Amino acid sequence: MVKSATSKVMWVGRATVFLVGLAVLLALVFGAASAALGANGQAWILGQPNVATAITSLGGAGGVNGPMVRITNNDADANDTALDLRVQSGEAPMRVNSATRVANLNAATAGRADSAASAGTAANADSLDGKDFSAFDVDELIDSSGPLPKEATFNSEGGTLVFSTSGSGFRASNNSRFAGAIAMKLLVDGRFVDRIHITINEQDHREPFVAQDVVVGGLPAGAHTVRLEVEYSSACNTDNETFGTLCTSTNQNDRFSLTLLEIPAE
Repeated sequence: MVKSATSKVMWVGRATVFLVGLAVLLALVFGAASAALGANGQAWILGQPNVATAITSLGGAGGVNGPMVRITNNDADANDTALDLRVQSGEAPMRVNSATRVANLNAATAGRADSAASAGTAANADSLDGKDFSAFDVDELIDSSGPLPKEATFNSEGGTLVFSTSGSGFRASNNSRFAGAIAMKLLVDGRFVDRIHITINEQDHREPFVAQDVVVGGLPAGAHTVRLEVEYSSACNTDNETFGTLCTSTNQNDRFSLTLLEIPAE
């Protein structure tokens, strides 16, 4: 009996020593692991991952005269950066609280940024495709009342043209059988480019065309003509007319506008 009790005591002792040893081992392992990661309330560890679930702030009542943080990367490779910001898809990589322009903040493509740098110029955040606002011409070609057609001429340096169009129209009871679709079309140098259309639910009821931007590329430099015309099908006011047939009327009470934005070629 004494031998049996002694055996049990020794077994309990060995189990206790094993459990204590395991606890110490786990504490050492996980303690070392957590020491290799900077976490909330701990110092950042350079060259190691750092984990945070709260904002880390740097500031002071008086501030400093100049930047509060400077990151310098002197590596000789060509793909180095001083900062790499990563977020989930669809989220902005940073936020600012000032509308003041940041000098030398490139808003151009990589190729244009390189050419700007080689030429000793800066492509700033208020530039588009490496050009500031002075490189873009905006002209109001048409702005008048009266029935279509409306036509205007313009000179282009060649490049991409953006036509912004607006106007109004109606489906006249003397030129159509019932309500339905109307449209006006945009032509450049007599060539059809696009149409702007809406649906009228009541005859002799004027409706505005939704303002639309039409992009035209590949035009050579020189003089060109732009024209707005009504779309009026030969099926209008006949037995072949349908709700979708374009039967457009305009008169002196309609007003039309066409603005041209020219984005010059390289």
